[in-house]
Amino acid sequence: MEITERSLLLERNFNSPFSNISNSGLSVIFAVVCIVDVFGVFPVVSLPKAIIDCGYLGILVVISVSCIQIYTAILLGKCWLMAEDIEPSIQFKNRYPYSALAEITYGSVLARFVTFLLDLTVFGGGIPNLIVAAQNLQFLGLRLSNDAFDMSFCYWMIVLGTVMCPFLWLGSPKDMKLLCSISVTLVFFAFIFIFICAVSDTPNQSVPSLSTLPDTEFSLWQNISTAYGILAFQFDIHPTILTIQVDMTDKSKIDKAVIGGFAVSLGLFFITCLTILLRYGENVEPSVLEMFPTTVILHFAAVLVALQLSLSSAISNTALYQNIEDSMGISRDFNRKRCIIRSILAILSVLVAESVPRFDLVMSLIGGALTGPLVFILPPLFYIRMLTLKQKHDEMLQLENFHNIVYNLDETSEYFTKYIETKFHKESNTSMPDINIVPKQQNFKDCKVILCTLIIIFGIIATIATTYWNVINTMRYVTFSPPCIFNIYNATL
Repeated sequence: MEITERSLLLERNFNSPFSNISNSGLSVIFAVVCIVDVFGVFPVVSLPKAIIDCGYLGILVVISVSCIQIYTAILLGKCWLMAEDIEPSIQFKNRYPYSALAEITYGSVLARFVTFLLDLTVFGGGIPNLIVAAQNLQFLGLRLSNDAFDMSFCYWMIVLGTVMCPFLWLGSPKDMKLLCSISVTLVFFAFIFIFICAVSDTPNQSVPSLSTLPDTEFSLWQNISTAYGILAFQFDIHPTILTIQVDMTDKSKIDKAVIGGFAVSLGLFFITCLTILLRYGENVEPSVLEMFPTTVILHFAAVLVALQLSLSSAISNTALYQNIEDSMGISRDFNRKRCIIRSILAILSVLVAESVPRFDLVMSLIGGALTGPLVFILPPLFYIRMLTLKQKHDEMLQLENFHNIVYNLDETSEYFTKYIETKFHKESNTSMPDINIVPKQQNFKDCKVILCTLIIIFGIIATIATTYWNVINTMRYVTFSPPCIFNIYNATL
């Protein structure tokens, strides 16, 4: 039976999948843990180079892009809350909430496009995780054996894909509390070890001033474009945030969870980036672990980074897995079909990871081309539309409530007269404040619409520019550094 806001409580099915969320849902703290887990160690390991290459403008890029991402993530949460008020049956679509919002706002055609874009983004987002984790294991083997054990990261990716499968069989974020807690603990310990390695190292080079831009083959705008793409990729919580929200005990507190998650990850990034800059200047590698001398602490850091990236794939890919399973009619309970489907997707991830040249290029390309619409274009569009739908919905409910009150009144003229007089006096006494309040509310709404429009324009321009530069950079790099799949093929021959 379809549930609406007019359905009686006794008619609602409280055995539905979303009816017991309040009993076993995520608290705000665990929601923050899930968000930090999705961000992972990338802000500590691979983001400093992209920002340092931009000079002083890198600080502006981080602050501006992060603030917009936080704001649009909160907009998505508000859209879901309004959608539940307008159409409570949307809660049955809690396994694909982003697409459900697209359907209720702009129809089924956009919903199908969002589903495709979301699945492609989530799937592509796991590729750099696999590459960096495998590279850390190769790096660890070389350092521990004094370059004697040189097992290529191309083979380590196959090993990791096999080991990760059991973790991918878990359900939604509320089923992964222990896994998320372990993963976030690994993030903090990896940050501590990397910080110790940077502080204890004594680089021989002099530290140049940040006022001079780095001498690279790319222009400043290309570096900014690359940094934007990597930032959009690393702090892209939007494909997962609604999945986390529908599992929360109090969904209205999603804004606190988003701000808390960003604050933690950005804090770790700024500390690491400043330390690296002061110690090494602008000579930074794509992965900061490659800059440090061989120590026991560095070995621990490499292991923790590889483990964390492997574990974080379980929760970051949840939206993709659940959508595919629902479309195939697979039960939401743990079963054999779920394990088979998710294992096949893990194998496909390994094959794609073997076919790309370098992890930072992949991050920038995915962040610029795919996450741009999901982060900077669609959330403001949804919010503007939801404001209109919510206003129409509230007006309709007010008319219906007034009609029900009048219809249920006693038909005696004395009672009806008293009701009209009371309502007239009440509206007369409150009419003066309404004159001042309504324009203020309308002006506030107009300001939000203008802000959302500016974000949409920024998202369109940034997506086009970043995609163009990243495609050129990727093609240029492939010409002299073929991906793993060619090396494995040649080795086999």
